[in-house]
Amino acid sequence: MSPWKFNLLPLQVKRYKSRPPSTEGRVWRRYFTEIDYVDESQATDEIRNYYYSAIKAELRAFHAKRFVNKNPAHCLRLRWLNAMFPDAYYILIWRDPRAVVNSIYQKMLSYWDKQMQTEYEHGYKGYVTIKEVFGKDASKLKACINFYNFNKRMLLQDLPIIKDRLTEVQYEEFIQQPRQELKRLYEFTGLHWYDELEKDVPQTLQLENNGKWRSLLPEDRQTLENAFPLADAITS
Repeated sequence: MSPWKFNLLPLQVKRYKSRPPSTEGRVWRRYFTEIDYVDESQATDEIRNYYYSAIKAELRAFHAKRFVNKNPAHCLRLRWLNAMFPDAYYILIWRDPRAVVNSIYQKMLSYWDKQMQTEYEHGYKGYVTIKEVFGKDASKLKACINFYNFNKRMLLQDLPIIKDRLTEVQYEEFIQQPRQELKRLYEFTGLHWYDELEKDVPQTLQLENNGKWRSLLPEDRQTLENAFPLADAITS
């Protein structure tokens, strides 16, 4: 059992005085990597105890009553999550697949030379693992496309088991009307919208992040367009 089981998250809060940084995500990689498909058989007592303890630690650190987590890797863990947290709500955000793949691709490239290593028992290798498993004989970008398609296929396969606790959001629509969408999500999760939020949530947001894939090399842009020919029609 890890020696930082009970103190990782509170220590992060103490140090950063705010929401923990990206290292928080390492908690979710304690037993599984981003490419692992995980079902209910992995909801063992050891794993339950670990995650229940980590979540309780974060709730205490923030004096919170609800735990919220955004992790793309959960697309491959719906059956596991359903077994672990049977009363959880799910918000599925759909986004232009070219933007999603480009995000994966850029993260892979940033780690490629580092060959990121961690102390975890499962031998996590970082985003280079995507290349090894999903495109050993293909380009890095094509491997990322294959990885995205694998995630989407498994996600759609398992969505029916949580359909009674699921709502879906189109990222591009959320950007255009964040207040309206947030109010809907508050209602879905049983939270109460309050007037102060009107000041903090802008009427619209910027969508420039969705187009970053267009700054890729011409051949890479063409690869993404060929892989997702209907993306413009879906996201416009």
